[in-house]
This record gives sequence, C-alpha cells and structure tokens, in this order.
Amino acid sequence: MKPLMLAALAATSLGLLGGCDQRPERPAEPTLQTRFDKADLNKDGVIEQKEATSIADRPFGDVDTNDNQVVSIDEFEVAVQSAAPPRG
Repeated sequence: MKPLMLAALAATSLGLLGGCDQRPERPAEPTLQTRFDKADLNKDGVIEQKEATSIADRPFGDVDTNDNQVVSIDEFEVAVQSAAPPRG
C-alpha cells in the first residue's frame, strides 16, 4: 500500500495526474447573434427601444439608422463592429 501512495504522491507533485501545467481556457466570447438574441427580450427578431436604450454605448436612435423604431441584426452588427477596438 505504501509504494502505491508514494507513486501517487510523486505523480501528483510532478503534475502527471492533474495536468497542472495546463493554462485555464479563456471563456468563449458570445457571438453577435447571441448578444442580439439576449437584447431581443420578446424574441420578435428586432430590438425595440424599450428593450435597449443604448447599444454598443450609442444611443438607440443612432443605431436605428433607417428610423423605423427598431434595430435589426444588420444595424446591431454595424454598431457593435464600429464600437470594437481595432484588432492588431
């Protein structure tokens, strides 16, 4: 019994049992569609002003570019992409 315990202890200290040298995974960033769906509280396929007063730190009226009182997925995408810092 003692040799087995010593082997387990040695393996643990070397990181062989738990993968101790692995870095934790970064949580996946929600997709654009997921973010849109979360804002679309009544699930009608558009975001109304009562569902979101601002999108991507911009006033609702600025994001609603065709002034139809709702934000489509296309308008939402433009707003989110223009607010995102450039990748580099």
